[in-house]
Amino acid sequence: MIRLKHDAHPDRRTFLRLLLSGLGAGAAALAVPPLGLAAKPGDPAVLCTEGDPASFTASDPASRGRFLIFSDVHFDPFADPSRVKALAAAPAGSWREILAAPGQGLGPYGKDTGDALFQSFLDDMARRLPDPDFLLFPGDMLCHDFWTLYPRLSGDASPQGLLAFIAKTAEYFLTEVTRRFPGASLYPALGNNDSAEGDYGIAPQSPFLLATAPLAARLALKDDASRARFLESYPRLGCYSLTLPGPAGARLVVFNNIFWTKRSPHQDAGAAVRDFLERELDAAARQGVKVWLMGHVPPGDNTKATATKFRKTGKDVYDPLLTGGWSGVHAELLVRHADTVRASLAGHVHRDEFRLVSPWPGEAPVSALRMAPSISPITGNNPGYQVYAYDRRTMDLLDQTTHYLDLGAQSPAWAEEYVWSRAYGRGLRAPKDWQEMYQELLTCPERRAAFARGFDLRSRHVREVTRRTFPVVWDSLGLSPGGPAGT
Repeated sequence: MIRLKHDAHPDRRTFLRLLLSGLGAGAAALAVPPLGLAAKPGDPAVLCTEGDPASFTASDPASRGRFLIFSDVHFDPFADPSRVKALAAAPAGSWREILAAPGQGLGPYGKDTGDALFQSFLDDMARRLPDPDFLLFPGDMLCHDFWTLYPRLSGDASPQGLLAFIAKTAEYFLTEVTRRFPGASLYPALGNNDSAEGDYGIAPQSPFLLATAPLAARLALKDDASRARFLESYPRLGCYSLTLPGPAGARLVVFNNIFWTKRSPHQDAGAAVRDFLERELDAAARQGVKVWLMGHVPPGDNTKATATKFRKTGKDVYDPLLTGGWSGVHAELLVRHADTVRASLAGHVHRDEFRLVSPWPGEAPVSALRMAPSISPITGNNPGYQVYAYDRRTMDLLDQTTHYLDLGAQSPAWAEEYVWSRAYGRGLRAPKDWQEMYQELLTCPERRAAFARGFDLRSRHVREVTRRTFPVVWDSLGLSPGGPAGT
């Protein structure tokens, strides 16, 4: 069992020097990196290369699988306050009729996901990929302020009434997702808003876990073995492990790292989650089984908040999403089990981001973590979801297509935002591919601009990656067990 000291955080600019000095061949080209979002007269030579097509090509055509991932829906049954009492009085099976009544638009920036936006993104996913191998949901099903909105708008201040309404919201959510994809399992994780106790308030054996476990087992999972595995552990900690469909026999390990966050009142439960992860990963390593990991909150820096603070104050301050110790544990597990963990996924940040994880600052990455953007536009981003291609035989991720809805357009319509391999010249299969993409954000203006557009999904409401903030954002994309920066 690993116990690390995580209080030594290298200075960001020291890290940048470490990175540039450790790149070997090509380091000279990065010595004065062009940090703007487009090439300008006087910039150093532009370096844009094409990677190996094998990085986004399956081992054989039959091995190419696809899955859907969407995150941070923050479904808002209170979007129309006049319908809340009717929803509270009705079974979940009647909610579609109540919520589909005329009068709801897709909603503005700064609000969570009402039913019109909920139905819109589900319909678009089903149109673009009607037969995914499975769906992943890294958490945050419930809207913000759910626990205060329900009693105020329903007139029912009882804990029993709140829990019943949460359960009906979960049932409606799961039913609407799975009716579009009747043959595919939906694998959910817990978000910080997914609780009966309040934001970040989930406790072990929470009423939320006990109320939603049978719903998820019945509606989201498609086979009895998966349901049994899920119900063994989810009601206690919100963690579970089961076998993904496909020939590889790979394992999906879903863990509840809300206990690892700074705002959790139950951080003492974090050790049990760590122990669960270590048992699962150690067992998979012994058995030679490939693993995909999914939790809600990524390790490392709060990129968006750090960039915003830097833009306003000029101060570049590391602001971890998890506590410093748990962020290091998360990164260390990814490093130690890099040969076993073929994919690591999260949500929470409401942005299209990633993390490259290195054993130590200045070293090449050995693992990567991908963060799905949000459906909710509450933080000014456009809604978005992703289609991933992966190799069913090796369980390597290959490519990613992001779809988005431009809420600022005169007639909003879902569209393809970008394809990873086209935008960055390479796929997602191996650490070499990740490092090359990350490195070329410094040297290739077109790819840097593509990253800036995609970060908040081309929002007309916010612009967070600019010429000034890009160095801070770029730095935040890396981490290591010993500190905030990696690769």
